[in-house]
Amino acid sequence: MKIKNLFHPPISKTQITLFFRQLATLIQADIPLMNSLNILREGKNNKPLHILMTTIAHEIAAGHTLAQCLSKFPRYFDSLSCHLIRVGEESGTLVTMLQRIALHKEKMLMIKNKLKQALFYPCIILLVSLVTSIIMLVVVIPRFAELFQSMHSALPAFTNGVIHLSHLLCQYFWLLLFPILGVILFWYRYPYSIKLQSATESFILNIPSVNQLYTKIILARFSRSLATTFAAGVPISESLPTIASTTGSRIYSAAILKLRAQITKGQQLHQAMRKCMHFPPLLVQMVKIGEESSMLDKMLEKIADIYENDIDQWISHVGSLTEPLIIVILGVLIGGLVIAMYLPIFKLGNIL
Repeated sequence: MKIKNLFHPPISKTQITLFFRQLATLIQADIPLMNSLNILREGKNNKPLHILMTTIAHEIAAGHTLAQCLSKFPRYFDSLSCHLIRVGEESGTLVTMLQRIALHKEKMLMIKNKLKQALFYPCIILLVSLVTSIIMLVVVIPRFAELFQSMHSALPAFTNGVIHLSHLLCQYFWLLLFPILGVILFWYRYPYSIKLQSATESFILNIPSVNQLYTKIILARFSRSLATTFAAGVPISESLPTIASTTGSRIYSAAILKLRAQITKGQQLHQAMRKCMHFPPLLVQMVKIGEESSMLDKMLEKIADIYENDIDQWISHVGSLTEPLIIVILGVLIGGLVIAMYLPIFKLGNIL
């Protein structure tokens, strides 16, 4: 009977990655699987994670394999990890598989964390600037508008425009709820809506520079995953469907399934990739070299390293550009409102 997944965050991907790394270390030290799970369970202060470890330990005690237990929690253990663990259990290489899974997840988390760090500061500054501008338009500027009315003098066009915007925002302040509700609805519906995911991905792929970063992230994930499964002895035709479900891209998932269809017909991987427009020539050429030299896993890891280095350079480049861009945005939003309110005062001072 399949256990319902009742667990929700705060079980993070970092904690799941650490679970694989610690479990591999304990089993490598000749500690039985059941004892290893009990040790990990006792050391978890996070209650949801402790419950998850306890449930897995009970399932193991009931006679199920580790792969079967983990597959009952797809929210935390993806199909690729479960597949590799099943292969490891059947071939007696569970420790190696756990280490490969941990390394693979650590690489993916490293990219994700770098992206978060690069975007966090600009997003916070922009959010604070937007909230500050709204507060000024709703609270501060109406007070200045009352003061200017008592002056009985013509106001500059820029000041008039800001005052009209303030009046409009005060009258229709409730309209701000729509974009907020839209963001909440998007956040809630995105994991369950195929159409929304496809539309979002198409939108990202149409943004210059961002589409290149997105593509490199997907290709790095694909290359690293395929290298992991191939080094584990899993046939390419068998591993591709599992990898397709873990790419995070509907477009590349479909492309990877097409690769599998071509390979089952007898074609080599690089031949199938050459027929697909989603795989760049560099990737195809290195896969070809790897297949001809019987070092495909090494070449795929090298490809993943190349794409990950490109991602690091892109993040560093964007980080160097965000600071002056933020200054400009702050100057336009906050500085523009302040200047608009002080222009009539300067004009009055000149008249006096």
